[in-house]
This record gives sequence, structure tokens and C-alpha cells, in this order.
Amino acid sequence: MSDQPRLDGLSPATGRDVSSDSAAAATGGPRSFFYVWVAALAVVLGVLLHESLFGGKGLVPADGVFSFPPWQETKPPSNSLLSDQYTVFVPQREFMHQQFLQGNFPLWNPCLDCGVPNLGSIEGALLFPINLLLLPLDPFHAGGVAAFLKLFLAGWFTMLYLRRLGTSNSGALLSGLVFSLCGFMIVWLGHPHVNCAMWLPLLLYLIEKSSQDGRGGAPGLAGAPALRVWVGFAVAFACLLLGGHPPTAIQVTIFVSIYFLFRLTGQRMDQPFLRMGLCLCAMVLGFLLAAPQLLPFLEYYRHSSVDASSHIFHRTAIRLLPNTLILYLFPHLSGSPVEGFGETMLRLGIGKLLPNFNERTGYVGILPLLFALYAVVGRRCRLTMFYASAALVSLLVIYGVPPLPAILGALPLLRDINPTRLLMVVGFSLAVLAGLGWDGFHRSEDRRLRFWVVAGFWTAIGVVLLWCWHWVGPRWNHLDAAHRAFLQPQFLMLAGSLVASVALLLRFINRQRWLCPAIGLGWVTVDLLVFGMGYNPAIPRDRYYPSTPAIEWLKQDSTSFRVWGEKQVLVPNTAEIFGLRDARGCDFMTVRRYEELINGKAGDFFFYSLAPSLPKPFQLLNVKYVLAFRSAAPDPGLFELVYSNEISIYRYRAFQERAMVVFDYRVDHSPASILDSVRSGTFDPERVLLLAEEPEKGKALSGIQTLATRTNSSVRIVSDQPDEVSIEASLPQPGFLLLLDTCFPGWLATVNGLKAPILQADYDFRAVELPAGKSTVQFVYRPGSFRLGIILSIAGLLAVATAWFWPRKVRSPESSKSTN
Repeated sequence: MSDQPRLDGLSPATGRDVSSDSAAAATGGPRSFFYVWVAALAVVLGVLLHESLFGGKGLVPADGVFSFPPWQETKPPSNSLLSDQYTVFVPQREFMHQQFLQGNFPLWNPCLDCGVPNLGSIEGALLFPINLLLLPLDPFHAGGVAAFLKLFLAGWFTMLYLRRLGTSNSGALLSGLVFSLCGFMIVWLGHPHVNCAMWLPLLLYLIEKSSQDGRGGAPGLAGAPALRVWVGFAVAFACLLLGGHPPTAIQVTIFVSIYFLFRLTGQRMDQPFLRMGLCLCAMVLGFLLAAPQLLPFLEYYRHSSVDASSHIFHRTAIRLLPNTLILYLFPHLSGSPVEGFGETMLRLGIGKLLPNFNERTGYVGILPLLFALYAVVGRRCRLTMFYASAALVSLLVIYGVPPLPAILGALPLLRDINPTRLLMVVGFSLAVLAGLGWDGFHRSEDRRLRFWVVAGFWTAIGVVLLWCWHWVGPRWNHLDAAHRAFLQPQFLMLAGSLVASVALLLRFINRQRWLCPAIGLGWVTVDLLVFGMGYNPAIPRDRYYPSTPAIEWLKQDSTSFRVWGEKQVLVPNTAEIFGLRDARGCDFMTVRRYEELINGKAGDFFFYSLAPSLPKPFQLLNVKYVLAFRSAAPDPGLFELVYSNEISIYRYRAFQERAMVVFDYRVDHSPASILDSVRSGTFDPERVLLLAEEPEKGKALSGIQTLATRTNSSVRIVSDQPDEVSIEASLPQPGFLLLLDTCFPGWLATVNGLKAPILQADYDFRAVELPAGKSTVQFVYRPGSFRLGIILSIAGLLAVATAWFWPRKVRSPESSKSTN
């Protein structure tokens, strides 16, 4: 038997691991030529993103705001399903970009609600390396560059991993193309999901590289090269955690851990417990490096309503219906949020679809499915069985096969994760199997096996299509011309895949070594580009959050105020792009007390869209202007019409300044009672301060606020930055300064340069005690979670440097023998 490399990295003749040998020996090609194939990957991605990279457009779906006032127009957005991007992620990046140009890196965002932790809002991924790198660019120009970097790195890492497994350059490129252009990566490209998913192949590559330590002449586990592999693993794991999507990060971590144990037991490595310790230490080190982002997030999580809303949302009950399996052949059979036709499957009688397009799309192309099948059938080994099992188990979870939903619902972390996101694991597993199967398909001398795999694959597809036609046929003739034209390209892609697979079987192609990769890789590229092209729209500059006369009118008011829009007018969080502050806020976490203040309860996952038009404690929100569109005029006794054009703007007559002085207080140890009082509709924040605990000076501060005391008092905000607010106040007698900003851990206060405790007042706001006379009050946001995170990160960097420059090298047994 010839000593050819097996797909699990072990030679069938000797049992020796060959995946660390030279590329020429293990993969049949020079290592330097590998980068030509990497360049090919970059070219394909350049074609996919050419409009944003070279055409002067921005890869941001910001034209979605034109569905809302004050931009209201009848033209539909480029992709109606990407609202999270233009209402959450892009506005936050624009806010950070504008602050960066001013020399700031704010940890607090005062533009949403009554202020929210900016760094703690993890889905913004403020410390993610690509986001930090592109911070000097505005999001309009940075969108295409970020997308290219994420997809390119995902594909490149996949190619490195496949090369480590012993595949050819063409097989590695095939896997890189499939993973970087699969359904999961395309539909979630502008979301933080891809920030996390892109590191999966790199982590597996480093595990494979570490598995060579101590065998076949490689350096020992204690050697500097071996430690550097684990240092690289720790850095990659930190980037995973900084990606901004904890559910995907958890899924990747679980998959990587299972893969590590699979390799550890399957290859019978020496010193298994030491290897497990190194892997665990690398993960802990990665957590330390990412601590400046993770600890503020955990602090925000603790003070948010996410846990309650996740339980109410019951994520483990989310599952795909069996009819969505047809989307692996016809990804747009259910319509497209770009082109519409969302009712196509219902018209064809295939049934309804749940949930939305992003959640149910895992397309990887047609030929990759064929090559993945060949890897499982034709080159049976532990590695192919592992990935086949990973894909199968993930699909069982996605489709809710009992008892898997009940098991996941009992697990603390997994019960809050949408199981359909395992389409990432399915996509990556099929990508790896496709690369492995590609090598076996076009290198194997067993033509009979190739024929039967291809015949069986297309026979199975034919049976599925015939079964579907039994239901679809009678309704096909009732489809209008538009629906038929929409479906036609998908049938052409399936037919083209059939022609390409048959062509690969022809004997004469095997004599032309360049023709086989050209047909196979070329058609896979076309297939995936047709699927992914245009899903993430590139828009011209004039469609990127254009200002309107109403917005310019609001910007002329230089006072400190907030706005409130009715029925998605100036949809959150677009106000922060124009430097305006909105008492609404669209985030995936909400400060629990603020949500309870607005709604009277917490636990609504879509809190920002379910908030009432005029919440009861309106006088506490520092709202000066209410924005309305084609709605009945509010009570003229409370609201005055001050602008009428594309929208109507009403000034709130009882507008409360953001900072005020209060001379009387009442202590109520029941938070529920305080909440009821401030939501009563008759509560006046200027007359009495509601506190949960007795202030330090007690009754000495309590006084009756008369017209004279109010007239002789003055408050002025002299400096207003995201992380720092300075206020000058003058009081005729001791009292309190109330700032209508969210009270949150990390805010510190000084009065005349002396540290002063911040009191949680009126359920959700900040107050400090003031003496009589003039005072200068300064609020600064210095969260202890961030400071601790910086300390832990520095410790992690020191550990990384120590491991990287570790001087001691341990000889391997074989090198010792050769020396002797």
C-alpha cells in the first residue's frame, strides 16, 4: 500500500501524522503556490463586494430608514430584513466615529433612553479588532472594507485548516469559498454573528497544529514553538469573545472544545492532561485579553432585563419546519427580502415557513453537497464521520427533533440561544467535507465509486423533486409571470450543477489536470455568488441617513433635551447620528429600571418598539419635543405645535430641565412603591425626591420648597460629554441636585472637588446632596468593571509575552537520538 495521506491526517501505512509535513509531500503542491489560491479567494470576494469596494457605494442598508418618517417614501428598502443594522449597529458605529474624531472613546452613550452603557452593549463590538482598525473611517466607507476582511479571513483560515488536514490547494480553496460564502455568513454579514463565526476555522487550525507537538520530530509541549501555538489560540479566542455575539461565541466554544477532545482521544496523544490544561489555560487567557469588553457586558447584563425576556421568548422552542430543507437546493424558493415573493411557497402548496429568511437559510451550493457526500461515502475516516455527525446533530437540533429541545431547555446557557444559529456549524461542516471530498473525487482512481456517488446524489434529488412536484404541479400553472421569472434562475442553477457534475465524470477531463478544478471551482463560485450577490445592499451616499428640514430644526435648539417619536417617527436609534438624544432606545439589552419606568414591567424583548406613545412618567424623561406623523394632535394643554412639514413637532409645555434642584425628599424602601408613585401621572419631580435609602445628612437637608427658594436657585450644565457632565448650582439652603440621567454603577460624583455619594432617585435617576451656596458638581463615568478588565487584560498581555518569548526549548526524543 502506498504511503498516501489519509483525510484524518494519519498515514494508513505507518500511522504517522503527515499533516505537518511539507505541502508538496502532503498535498501535492508547493507551499508558495498556496497564496495564489488565497489571492483567488480575495478576487471572488472582491467581485461579491465590488460596488462598495470600488464603486463608491456604502455596504450599509441605511436606505431602510426611508420606510419611516421623516424620510417617508413609498420606495421599498434594498433589504427589509436588515433593520437591526440601520437602527442599531450602524448608528452606534457612527456615534463612535464622531466621538473618535473629537478625540473621545466614550464608555457611556447618552443618546439612547436616558443613557446606557456604551461598552457594555456588547453587540456593538466596540473593541473588536476590525471595528477598532476601521474606527477612523465613517461607517459608510468602512462597511465594505469590514465585510471583505471578515469574509476573507474566514475563508483564509478555512484554507489554512484544510491544508493542515492534508488537502490540496484546490480542495482548500473550495472549502474556503463555501464557508465564507455560505448562507449563514452572507445573511449575517452586517451583524456581529460573523465577527464570531470567522474565528472557528483558525481555532481548529491551531488545535491541529498543536496536535503535532511531541511527535514526529516536532518540538515538545514545553518548547517555545508549542507555547506560541497556544498563545495564538488565546489571541484568536479573545477575538472570538470580542466579536459581539455571545450566543455564537458560546456555540463556537462548545464546538471547538468537542473537536479538541475528539482529536485528543483519536490520535492517542502523549500527555493528554497537560494538553487539556494548555487548552483550558489558553481559553482563560483569551478571556483575560477580552476582559475590558466582557466585564462591562456582564455588569450591564446583571442590571438589564435580558434574562427575563429570554425566558419569556422561549428560544429553545424556535425551530425550522421540515419543508425548509428544500432551501438547500432552492435557497430563494421562499422568496427573498431583497426581491420579495415571500409567499411563493404558500402559493405552491409547500406550506408556511418559520422563522424569517436569515434564520432559515443555510445554503452552501449544490456541488459542495455532492463532494461532502463523496467524503462520507468514499473516504470514510474518523474526521469525515466527525463532521458528518456534527452536521447531522446540528440539523436535528435546528429542526427540534425530540428530546433535544427539552435537553437544551434544561441547560443554563443553551436555553437562551436560538438553535437555528447552528446553521453556522452545518455550513462549516459541509464546507470541510466538501474540501475533503473534492480531493477524493478528482484524485481517486475508482471511477465506479465516483459514478455511483454522482448517480445516487442526483437520483435522490430527482426523487425529492418528483415528490415536490406531486404537490406543486397542479399549482404551477396558476403562478403569474413574475413569480415564474423569479424562480427560473434557481432551476437554472440546479441544472447547471447537474451539467457540471456530469462533466467532472467524463474521462477526458481527468487527462486535463487544470480543467477539473476550473469546472468544479468555477461553478461553485458562480453558484455562491449568484446566491450572495446583492443580499447586503450597497447604497449611494445620498441614501445614507440624509438630514431633513425637521431634523435641522431640532438641531438648532442648543439646550439639553430629548425627543420622543410616536409610531417609529425618527426610528430609534437614528437620532444619535445627528447628535440628538432620544428617550427611546433600540438595543438588545435595556437597563431594567428604565424599562420598568416606561412600561411598568420588564421582560419585553422588543421593549423599544412596544413602548407606549406617551409613557406615564413623561415629565421625568427630559423630553422637550414630541415627533408625530399623521396622528391626532395631542392635548393642546400639554403640547404646543411648533413645526409642521414632513412631520409635526410638538413642544412639551411641562418640559423638565435635565438638571434641577429639589429641597424635600421622602424615603421609601419599597422599589415597587416608588415605581408606582413616579408612574402615577401626578408626580412632580421638582417638589419631592423619592429615595430608596436615607441620605447621609438626613433631615438636615429636608426643607419646604417655596416660590422664593425656587426663584433664588439656579442650575446650569456647563460641560456635557458622554462620560462626564459638569453642573454649576446655586441654592439658598441645603438640598439636592437631580440629574435626569440613568443611575448606573460606575458613575462617580464630586461636589466642589469632594467625593459625594450618588443617590438613586425617582427610581432610575441620579441625585447628590448639595450645601447652601454655589456648588460645582461633576459626574464622571469610570466603571470598575472596565478598570478591572484593563488590569486583567494587561495581565493577559504579560502572560502572552512570557509564553511567546519562553527561552526554554525541550528536545523531542527523535532529535535527541539523532544528536547521539
